Amino acid sequence: MGNSRREEVCPMVSVTRVLGSLWSLVVIHHLLDGPKGFNELLRSIEGMNAKTLSRTLKSLRARGLVVRNVTNTQPFSVEYSLTPMALELNEILVNLQEWGEKWLTPAAIRKVECSGDTGHRENSVTKREVRHTLKS
Repeated sequence: MGNSRREEVCPMVSVTRVLGSLWSLVVIHHLLDGPKGFNELLRSIEGMNAKTLSRTLKSLRARGLVVRNVTNTQPFSVEYSLTPMALELNEILVNLQEWGEKWLTPAAIRKVECSGDTGHRENSVTKREVRHTLKS
């Protein structure tokens, strides 16, 4: 079964391809408040380095989720903002955040390590550990 067939069967495959990485969702979340410059975004996202942010913004632009706006001021400035398609993710991201606050304990959240060099990486966690970190 090829990739196109899998996408027909499961739209989530297509959605995850469009959204990309975890960092993509984090950047979109930070841009929901309005346009931001590169350095402002970089300072506001803990654990992200400039190379990862640059790569993520480029990917989001290619997918039609982010627009890069350059002003003709001296010195020129660049701001990134969300497209209407990305703005529709607001409710979904709020729901994901609320789900995490409801079901993930601080221990479960600490199991996830964010590395600026490699993006998002989960520590080796067994299924049993995951079940115990979720609230009942």
